[in-house]
Amino acid sequence: MADCETIRSYDQLARQHAAFQRSQQPTAVYRLIETFFHAGAPTVDIGSGSGRDVAWLNQHGYPAIGLEPSPMMIAEARTAYPGIDVRLDSLPELSSIEDASFDNVLCVAVLMHLPANELERAVIHLARILRPGGRLIVSYRTPPPEGERAIDGRLYTTIPPAVFRSLLEANGFQLLFWEEIPDHCRPLIRWWNTAAEKIRDWHSECV
Repeated sequence: MADCETIRSYDQLARQHAAFQRSQQPTAVYRLIETFFHAGAPTVDIGSGSGRDVAWLNQHGYPAIGLEPSPMMIAEARTAYPGIDVRLDSLPELSSIEDASFDNVLCVAVLMHLPANELERAVIHLARILRPGGRLIVSYRTPPPEGERAIDGRLYTTIPPAVFRSLLEANGFQLLFWEEIPDHCRPLIRWWNTAAEKIRDWHSECV
């Protein structure tokens, strides 16, 4: 299940977290969306936080909903972006989402908040909700200087890039793009951005 302390931090500090997210423009991620996502196709933003990316997706031709485990972050998103569709759900199960529901799946700054033993199951369910030929964009970061548990309680699991790439390939994805970039505000933080395509039907792997 999602890390309870992380969700508690987002609930307790929702206004601050949402304001920080809205102050950042993930231009590298938006570039990947415009390069790899299927325009005009059903899209989901997993861990939608402040609602910033759900709003951007809808404004740029990717009809999107958001899934978010923090009720208070959902409230912040709906206040900042009236009319967006944000629902309560979370990795690893994504239990409210039927198989093969989306052509585009966005997952930004989420996977590192899962315990390490949930990462494989999360990738399985990311594959499950995508249609064959669907595209996945994932962005995650390194832990803060204080370690995998930040001062505010959020979990930042270390995810070696090679491990994540292997999980994607084992669950029916073909890698399309991979990059490592610095965080512009925090010099000790690095981000890994990935684009992948689902090339095998999830059902065929799980009969």
